[in-house]
Amino acid sequence: MDGVRLRMALCAALVLSSLVSSVAPALARPPSPSGDGVPGDAAQSINVFALRAAARVGASSDADFFLSPWSVVTALGMTYAGARGETASEMERALLFSPEIHASLGTLVGELTRELDGKDGRPALTSANRVWVREGLGLLPAFTEILGRDYASEVAQVDFAGDPGGAREAINGWVEDHTNGRIRDLLRDVRPDTRMILTNAVWYKGRWRYPFSARRTAPEPFHVTEAETKDVPMMRQFHELSYGELGGVELLRLPYAGRLSMFLALPGQGAMEGTLAALAEDPALFDRWRGALRPHRVDVRLPKFKLERRYEMAELLGALGVRLAFGDGADFSGMTTDEPLKIDSVIHQTFIDVSEEETEAAAATAITMVKATAAPQREELPWAEFHADRPFLHFIVDEPTGTILFMGRQGFR
Repeated sequence: MDGVRLRMALCAALVLSSLVSSVAPALARPPSPSGDGVPGDAAQSINVFALRAAARVGASSDADFFLSPWSVVTALGMTYAGARGETASEMERALLFSPEIHASLGTLVGELTRELDGKDGRPALTSANRVWVREGLGLLPAFTEILGRDYASEVAQVDFAGDPGGAREAINGWVEDHTNGRIRDLLRDVRPDTRMILTNAVWYKGRWRYPFSARRTAPEPFHVTEAETKDVPMMRQFHELSYGELGGVELLRLPYAGRLSMFLALPGQGAMEGTLAALAEDPALFDRWRGALRPHRVDVRLPKFKLERRYEMAELLGALGVRLAFGDGADFSGMTTDEPLKIDSVIHQTFIDVSEEETEAAAATAITMVKATAAPQREELPWAEFHADRPFLHFIVDEPTGTILFMGRQGFR
């Protein structure tokens, strides 16, 4: 086939912070941060969140899922910039954050956008952030300094109380503009008591390094389960690629032009749940998977697929250990001293379309912040032939840093 285009609208992060409460056990404390603000710190936080979140989402339903951990972590990183006390400590334990995460995320985004600038046929990646603040709410200089320096974020005042519909339209329009039109109507409503919405949008367009040919795509059986099979359009190519096997999982890297790739993991039939659980228990398994790749001549068969999903993530974040931020005892005094704030809701919406002509991916994360009341703390509750003809995992990875920008499970369910 002549030139296969890969379009990715990787849209990350609308962070709207409104607050409700959630609970669950915290994850282990990360190793001491290097303190140098290199992308490896961001990559660790993003990847650990990706694999643990995917295990939770995958275990809750047999349906296919698609997430952008980069989007969610970027949004939470901006929120963490204003967290203090035990609220900040809890986010550090659960999300592997440290004060260096801001510079690390900024360095990673800077490297990606400089190299993927869309010039001379190169892939294009853009990233934009904006914080929407209720008129009259004063933000602390230290908070806005981090937003500007490390997240290149603008601050806009909006009338949440008097015109919540207009605020919603303005934010949704900004998101749509910065995701090439792929994420629309992210906010279905905006509460009049909203104090702040932190937003990030990322868009990527690139090309497969080795395109598929549409002439070779044909219907083939896909084994949804051992008992259920359905025909799907299967793309095919034969090329020298990086392939490997580890622990009964077949592994393949399909590179895009530039520094990103699609990394595929194909467990045995019926082994998907166990594979996701293993990744959550030992996130370093993902790095061992990548280390097992070796050059092969590979006959690749990969289905075309399209998926759209929307997630309410408060419960998931609670399960990962982020609890205080959703309660009336939340401490976001690093954002403003005008009034106490807490997180009300976290919305994550995604889209991916993989075909011979293009791949498009988009995501937005919304964390809405509202006023916290001075209620007492409640006791926490406990909480070589790569033939993808069965459910598989797919990751969009920045190869130099190993950062998972997007990931999902595809099993045509």
